[in-house]
Amino acid sequence: MTGPLRFLQTENARLKEENEALRAELTALRNFVMGLSELAEAIDSFSGDGDGIMNILDRLLYHSLEVLDASDGSIILVDDETDELVFVVVHGKVREKLPGYRMPITGVAGWVVTHNEPAIVNNVRADPRFSPMVDQAFTFRTESLIAVPLVGDGQVLGVVEAINKRDGTPFEEKDKLLLSLLCRFAGTALAKIAEEEPTS
Repeated sequence: MTGPLRFLQTENARLKEENEALRAELTALRNFVMGLSELAEAIDSFSGDGDGIMNILDRLLYHSLEVLDASDGSIILVDDETDELVFVVVHGKVREKLPGYRMPITGVAGWVVTHNEPAIVNNVRADPRFSPMVDQAFTFRTESLIAVPLVGDGQVLGVVEAINKRDGTPFEEKDKLLLSLLCRFAGTALAKIAEEEPTS
């Protein structure tokens, strides 16, 4: 009975692994739907002030990191007047220090803005697009990241970055798809909000 027993044990272990993977995917999808729902509520209740916009961006980043199971992340907007990238919302280890930090349109975020394409980089030090500027300035260590453009009304408004998965696994194409959908929804909403703002 050693042969059949070993087969059943192996098959049971395989099925257990598949169930765990499916459970993780289901959790991610639930988080994604919850994120869309909360973003829609935030936009519907938008008050037209700066705090309202920041609340929407904060919720976008929070749900993005939850969906991707990432420990750190940021929303970086383009300042057209100075031709710089500005960190406006940050979650994670440098949440209190990084907002307001400006940098040239460079690094992976700069590449995403320039090309209007998402990027997955699972070994940043092997990618020539990566700039260690932020890591060095804030004593942080980026291992892997995913960056997706935030687009509204046909214009790249900025970038949403998720950094370092909590379990150390690499970012995948499905992560890019989920984050891209969140960013597309938020970018369209932000462009609509900008149109509705009073000009005075």
